[in-house]
Amino acid sequence: MPDADDHAWLRHGSTSSTGVEKSYDGWAPTYNKTLAEWGYRAPEEAAKMLRSSIAKNSVILDAGCGTGLTGIALRGAGFRGPIDGLDISTESLETAKISSVYRNLRQADFQHLPLEIADGSYDALTCIGVLTYVPETEGILREFARVVRKGGTLIFTQRDDLFHERELQKTIEALIDKGIFSTASISEPKPYLPDNPDFGDEIGVIYISVSVT
Repeated sequence: MPDADDHAWLRHGSTSSTGVEKSYDGWAPTYNKTLAEWGYRAPEEAAKMLRSSIAKNSVILDAGCGTGLTGIALRGAGFRGPIDGLDISTESLETAKISSVYRNLRQADFQHLPLEIADGSYDALTCIGVLTYVPETEGILREFARVVRKGGTLIFTQRDDLFHERELQKTIEALIDKGIFSTASISEPKPYLPDNPDFGDEIGVIYISVSVT
């Protein structure tokens, strides 16, 4: 597990579930403070995007909820329906519980599918700052689409370097062709962790919104 004050490992985006779990367990006590210092705005941006797609009383799954920043942002954007959270880090889930915005919180590894969730359980799903750690993108996006109702919305992010390296645009287009998604909106790269000392000026984030068929 990395030193709690050394976050250089983030640049490399480990895809080891065990490694990610240990890293975020260790980081959980100071995560929110550190992300605020780095200028992290992805949860608020995602919540703003979702606001134009679904009703305020919608049931939302926060996939990779971490310490609860996205759930807090969703509440701040006016969403009043139930929000459930999944994350690989149990220590992060304990911090998320303190926020009191989640109906249910459970541990989940997105490299071990399917999720223990019934088809069409949610009106929308957010997955913010998570897909860095999941190398098989098509499988997890198909699974996210399965647990969201027809006509529901997925909003997820990917680092701009990995968006291109993993050919995410082609994956999304293929899922549209296969009838999993009906539409997709893909942003230009935006600031990710602008004040991160290791890669703040080099790595951006891309926001993707898709409609489930």
